[in-house]
Amino acid sequence: MKAEIKNPIDRGTYRKLPLFEGELSEGGYAQIVEVKPGQTVRKHYHLHQYELFYIMGGEARLGIGGREYLAKPGDIFLVKPRTVHWVINEKDEPFRLFVVKLNYRGDDSIWLEG
Repeated sequence: MKAEIKNPIDRGTYRKLPLFEGELSEGGYAQIVEVKPGQTVRKHYHLHQYELFYIMGGEARLGIGGREYLAKPGDIFLVKPRTVHWVINEKDEPFRLFVVKLNYRGDDSIWLEG
């Protein structure tokens, strides 16, 4: 089955492009996330889901737990449940990542202040 991007969801500082929505087995979800130029996805965590990030394009500072990485195309990151993470895109181009969510039960995001 070929992925289709049907309804991009604008979240202000970033856009989500769901893939295979409703087609993955229970507990799985895939999407492309595009962090807009000069924008930040603020600190948050997920109660149950793991997230696997594959960086598709652009460069950004990606925080996971107590560490911050310079994320660039080809990099792969794993974020475990209850691990705080964030993205800071200081560039003039979008930062794009392919995100696979495991143990997905719907939106279980907890957003932190600031």
